[in-house]
Amino acid sequence: MEKDILVEKIIRFCFDCEVLDKSMNQSETATIVAKRLEDAEFVESLINTIITRARTLKDLDVKELKELLIELERVRLELEYKDYNMV
Repeated sequence: MEKDILVEKIIRFCFDCEVLDKSMNQSETATIVAKRLEDAEFVESLINTIITRARTLKDLDVKELKELLIELERVRLELEYKDYNMV
């Protein structure tokens, strides 16, 4: 998934679930999230936040949630193992 699409989905989910303050500018938030997606620990924290928030929601598109979480986990694994040398 392209990074800008992933960032858009993250922000939409976070605003819908009230993880982010709605008074924040979405373009500034997108810039921050896009930059932080280079940090494996941030991505892992984001995954945990999304899972925790999703458990409390009643109207949830489970298919979209799974897609978002799978993509975030893929990003996290790529970041965590980017310097791994295969034998």
